[in-house]
Amino acid sequence: MGTKRQARSEKRLKNIKKQRGKYPLLLRQVIEVSDIVLEILDVRFVKEMQNKEIEKLIKKKDKKIIYVLNKSDLTRKRDLRLNPKVFVSCKNQNGISELRNKIKEEAAKIRKMAPNQVGLREGVPLGGGREYTRVMVGVIGYPNTGKSSLINLLIGRTSAKTGSEAGFTKGVQKLRLTKDICLLDSPGVIPADEYSMTSEEKIARHVKVGGRSHNQVKNPEFMLNEIVKSNKRDLEKFYEIEFRDAEDLIEKIGKKKGFLKKGGEVHCDRTARFVLKDWQLGNIKV
Repeated sequence: MGTKRQARSEKRLKNIKKQRGKYPLLLRQVIEVSDIVLEILDVRFVKEMQNKEIEKLIKKKDKKIIYVLNKSDLTRKRDLRLNPKVFVSCKNQNGISELRNKIKEEAAKIRKMAPNQVGLREGVPLGGGREYTRVMVGVIGYPNTGKSSLINLLIGRTSAKTGSEAGFTKGVQKLRLTKDICLLDSPGVIPADEYSMTSEEKIARHVKVGGRSHNQVKNPEFMLNEIVKSNKRDLEKFYEIEFRDAEDLIEKIGKKKGFLKKGGEVHCDRTARFVLKDWQLGNIKV
């Protein structure tokens, strides 16, 4: 029985690595064919989620980038360094019209400046011998930043698949925003220099920003410690308790929620995942 489980685990690991190899390539392809790139960032973790390597590639390719700071309903923080930028909240549907207008504005500028260079990947016949090409807008970002939800709000219908699990989007989808503009929804990608399947420190940072799901990690107690170090007061306010460290938090939440093993001992794994889920769902505001 143990041998079968080990074989399944090894197969799953191989599949993850195989898929992991595809995603950066897909991301680069999206950049290559896009005229405009939307980088979706969680407004709470802008620095942690910026993909500097991809941003350099975008600039090298002379593509237009718009920073979309999502989940603005979860914090009062406003990062003012990045431009051009739009603050949005997919949950409350705030900032969507502003972003849509910004995309149209930049698309119009691109068409005016270089009409023969736009959308060279795709010719769309309109009839009567006339042909035009759409401006392509790539949508990129970490896993679980809300890219697909944002696309659905922009186009006004449910076309891009969404899910609460990190890394839900498996391939590139092309969706029409207007007759002149197409959106490309790409898989969420953690930057190559940040990605790890073994470093608990790196994985903990991914969990904090939602790049790894609370139920996909092996040591949730360690992962929770990363959040406690930077957001202790936010956790105390939300759960209405005071605690010393992650271990103390788990002990108190476990008893409060009744997450106990036989003999009354707190179920640490279940409790830590419970807190991580609250954090990743945005229930705990910062």
